Amino acid sequence: MGRYIRIICPIMTVRDAIMYVVPRSVRASLIGVFTAAAVAGTFALSPLPNVEIITFCAFVAGFLFGSRVGGMVGALSMFLFSAISPYGSGLGYPFLLLTQVVGMSIAGLVGGSLRKVLRNLKSTSPWSMYVFGVSGIAVTLLYDAITTLGFMYPMIPFSEFPSVFAAGIPFTVVHVASNAVLLGVVAPFVARSIRSMLGEVEVESHIAEKRLHEVEGEDAAETRHV
Repeated sequence: MGRYIRIICPIMTVRDAIMYVVPRSVRASLIGVFTAAAVAGTFALSPLPNVEIITFCAFVAGFLFGSRVGGMVGALSMFLFSAISPYGSGLGYPFLLLTQVVGMSIAGLVGGSLRKVLRNLKSTSPWSMYVFGVSGIAVTLLYDAITTLGFMYPMIPFSEFPSVFAAGIPFTVVHVASNAVLLGVVAPFVARSIRSMLGEVEVESHIAEKRLHEVEGEDAAETRHV
């Protein structure tokens, strides 16, 4: 594990190196793959009101490959889905579309921020799953709040805002509950599986650091004998 860490990221600390570092050459491909999965999956789930996987895909992409990738996945996925949505194109409502894109990009950014917060833990540890679930609830509530404002402004008077928010509560409950399950239960195992496919092994940071010191000692000994 230590030698693999040094190959993929020779100048980083162990705690950073145990997370996959995305070369620029593959960043666009990752964004494309996650975006396609997010849009296709959300279309498949479109018969279920307020159930989507764009938040899930953006969050996982951010957690695995950084905030930049996660944010782009969220923004592009939401733009594409909204533009060709079976419920009506968002292109005719630019302010609503803007809030949708911003809201989903935040999901990817939050996933990326947790990449460092949880770097000492396996993604399937109870604490990681709890943090994933709470984060899913938070980003979904934020998304629903700003997109409701985007829907109402500038067509609906401010005096009607409370009634519109109240009418949307059942849909928000469904959205929050589904994303809490997707991020708190499904996302940790998906993240672990993707890391496994990439050749990574999730370990506690002190184990990786110990192995890296051993490898550095071996390399130093080899250098002295050259």
